[in-house]
Amino acid sequence: MKKYSSKIKKYVIMVIIVYFMIMLIATVISITDSKKIQLMNKLDFDISLNEDGSMNVTETWDIYVKNTGTLFKDFYETDRYPITDVTVKNLDTNTDFANVGEVIYDVPNGMYYAESIDDYGTDEIAFGTGMEQSSGNQRYQISYKISNVINTYVDCQEFYWKFLDESNNVPCKEITGKIKLPDGIKNPENLKAWGHGNLKGEINIPSSNEVDFKVENLNAENMLEIRIMTTDKIFNTSELSDEFYDSDSILVEEKKWANQTNRKIILLRIFVILLLLIYVLLIIYFISKIYRFLKALCKNDTKISNEKIKYFRDIPREKSATPGEAEYLYFFKKNIEIDDVNQSNLLASYILDLCQKRYISIEKKKENLYISIIKNSDGLKSDEKEIYQLLEQAMDLNNKKTIEVKKLKEFAKSDDFNEHIKKMKSNIKQNLYNEKLLDKEKDKVYKESKSNLPIIFAGILIALIVYFAIGLIPRFYIGYVNMWGLDICGRFLDSIILLAPLAILLILFYIVSKISNKNIYKLTQKGEDERVEWKGLAKYLKDYSLIQEKGVFDVVLWEKYLVFATAFGISKKVIEQLHTKYPDVFTEEYWNEQKETQEILNMACNPTYINTNCDFDSFTSDIQSSYRTMISTITAEYASTSGGGSGGGFSSGGGGGGGGAGMGGR
Repeated sequence: MKKYSSKIKKYVIMVIIVYFMIMLIATVISITDSKKIQLMNKLDFDISLNEDGSMNVTETWDIYVKNTGTLFKDFYETDRYPITDVTVKNLDTNTDFANVGEVIYDVPNGMYYAESIDDYGTDEIAFGTGMEQSSGNQRYQISYKISNVINTYVDCQEFYWKFLDESNNVPCKEITGKIKLPDGIKNPENLKAWGHGNLKGEINIPSSNEVDFKVENLNAENMLEIRIMTTDKIFNTSELSDEFYDSDSILVEEKKWANQTNRKIILLRIFVILLLLIYVLLIIYFISKIYRFLKALCKNDTKISNEKIKYFRDIPREKSATPGEAEYLYFFKKNIEIDDVNQSNLLASYILDLCQKRYISIEKKKENLYISIIKNSDGLKSDEKEIYQLLEQAMDLNNKKTIEVKKLKEFAKSDDFNEHIKKMKSNIKQNLYNEKLLDKEKDKVYKESKSNLPIIFAGILIALIVYFAIGLIPRFYIGYVNMWGLDICGRFLDSIILLAPLAILLILFYIVSKISNKNIYKLTQKGEDERVEWKGLAKYLKDYSLIQEKGVFDVVLWEKYLVFATAFGISKKVIEQLHTKYPDVFTEEYWNEQKETQEILNMACNPTYINTNCDFDSFTSDIQSSYRTMISTITAEYASTSGGGSGGGFSSGGGGGGGGAGMGGR
């Protein structure tokens, strides 16, 4: 493990530095770009309700502005709620702004206007900041008077006002307010107050003639609405606003909104907890994966000796080795799997294997080759049995115990054909585990490390969904969203706190999995020894004519050789070597004598087979064609299917208050 730890440490430190550098650069860019930004640090309302039903309002703005020369606030329904007595002041310089007297787009620094801007009852107060090409915090004070803000009902009076509505474009970190009522309320129990629009708000009644409210993190396009009701008639507005509306109606309405809000809060908390749980489980998942990789790397320190063998003439595990096991070991590399090699050759070698073991026969009838079942599959290993059952099922479709080799192409279009091939591959792996040739634990870790990029992308996607869902979904659900994504510095810190742990784990996972993929050796020592033997056997067969030895031609042995040569994809080369070394085997005279077993060598050496469509090359070509038919069928199928009372918290209800206003900048 020591030889990998320094690599891991170096890569992790490097990538973590790069990660934070990217975030820092992104933050600097966002700060220095030319985008117009307005962010209210604190907005304070000082409101006095007058006996005549009007109110005097003083707003104090502590606002961050960037590249913004003009700030404005629009007031709606001013035909019903006239606005007068407007003044604007710069608190930083303690200077009163001069009234420019008309609507202009870019208001000069130190000046303002308060004018009607359309025919629908919209008045606008706009003033110059002098910060068209700069940024910073500024403090302003806006004062004005609005008439007719009190509603009188049968048994109560009501102040119901929307200080900001959905047209507001300036997010506010903190909003505070104090509403002073005229003296005259005899009993504090006769005074009720509610806030609407943002769940992170509080409203209180500290005395019989005062209501205070505080709101945190009011996002753009969210409203702020205050409702005050008194059963003591302290305002000189005798005209009824609605003769059918009374204090009980207001209390029932507010209770309904409060209950709805409470349900939403509970659901929101459950939702956020679930998202955070997903995030934590994601972190645990990657920690466990990294642990598995490191554990496998530690285990991988056991040195596998690699002995070089030029030639090996015996068949390794001659009585038990199957073509699939031999092929896996022959082609074994750190980045090669069964699915990556020539499976059509493997299928042909299994059929030859069954023929050589006398479970099936391959016979020439007229000008074609036929496969027939000779005996049941008892004694076959699981991977061999899958090919036996594949042939058996293909024959059953024709209600026969034999099938022409070329006709396998028809069966290759079926799902059953593909299912047998898949099971064969799976059984090959299981055989190698059982024979202690392949380390099962290392093999699993290797497969996990090989597919690390999709897992990383999935992890990033889930993390981003969690991150933005926690911040954004509540906005659409209950009209509240915290400041994530709005405050530049806060955004940077939020990202570090929430996303950095997973980001570091993803980086570590990628590095460790890559090292595992390159360094984990899945074969056991026994498997490595046999791999070398299969390589030596293949070399022996390919160079057979160059080797200075010539014994009695062994039909059974050479049939076995051809079974494995086919799996390795070197059968043509082996037949050439055989022809060079034993030319008499390729004569009709040789084949006139009865042999112990001869189907495979007949196809390879007998002139009566070679001069027809029944030779070895034609046989393997037909099997390869069947396999390609299966692959093309699967590909085609895939392509076709792809496709409240006397104070407390705010509620999310409301929306019926008078007026309405929105802030912005340009």
